[in-house]
Amino acid sequence: MTVRRDFQESARCRSDLVIGRDELVTAARDQLARGGSVLLHGPAGIGKSTVLRALAADYGESARVLRCSATESESHLPFLALADLLGLVLEEVAGKLPTAQRTALESALTGRGESTLQNDGLALRLAVLSALRALAADGPVLVVADDLQWLDAASAELLGFAARRLGDTPVQLLCAVRTEGQEYDRHLRASPPDTLAVRLDPLSRAQISALLDHRGYTDLPRSTVREIHRTSGGNPLFALELG
Repeated sequence: MTVRRDFQESARCRSDLVIGRDELVTAARDQLARGGSVLLHGPAGIGKSTVLRALAADYGESARVLRCSATESESHLPFLALADLLGLVLEEVAGKLPTAQRTALESALTGRGESTLQNDGLALRLAVLSALRALAADGPVLVVADDLQWLDAASAELLGFAARRLGDTPVQLLCAVRTEGQEYDRHLRASPPDTLAVRLDPLSRAQISALLDHRGYTDLPRSTVREIHRTSGGNPLFALELG
C-alpha cells in the first residue's frame, strides 16, 4: 500500500490510495529513477490514474512537472493538451526559440492566428522540441499525461514528435492510456525509446477487500466482498461503486 505523503484526509476520502500494486509501482519508480519514461495501460477503472498520481507526487521538488489530462468531450479541440503542458511556461521559453518556432507556438497556444499542423507543421514540431529542451536546461522535466486515448490529434502528434527526439535531454514521460489487449503499442511507438510499458491487471479478492476496507466499507460480510470481487472482475473502480 502506498499513500501520498501529503494526504491527511480519512481513508474514505483518499482517491490516491494505491492497493495491490507494489511490484509495478516499484518497477515504475525504478524506471523513472534511471531517467526513463513509463506508460501505464489497462482497461477503464483499473486504477491507472491513481498510480499515475502516486508516481507523479514523488517529483514535486526534484523536477519540473508539466501536466495534462484529456477528456473525450474535449478531444476535438486542437492543441488543448499542448496548452495544458506549455501554456504556463510559454513566456519562460518564448525568448529562447527561433522566431518562426516562437510565432507558431504562440499561435497554437493562445489561439491568436490560424496555426495548424498543415500550415505550420515543421515549425510547431520543432518549437515543442525546443521548448522542452529549454526547460530541461534548467533541470529535469517530467511530462505527466493522463488518458492519452483522448488527447487531441494535434497535441498527440507534436508530443510524439518531440518524445522520439529528446535523446539524452532530461525530459521523461509518465503517461496513462486506456487499452484492451495490445492496443498500447501505438502509444508506445510515440513514446521515448526507453519507455517501460506497465499493464495494470485486476486485483485479487484479498486486495479488493483491503481497498474496500481503506475506503470505509468495513462492515461488509465476506460473502458480499466475494460477490463484489466476482461481479467487478477485480476492477477497483467497479468494486468501489458496488461497495
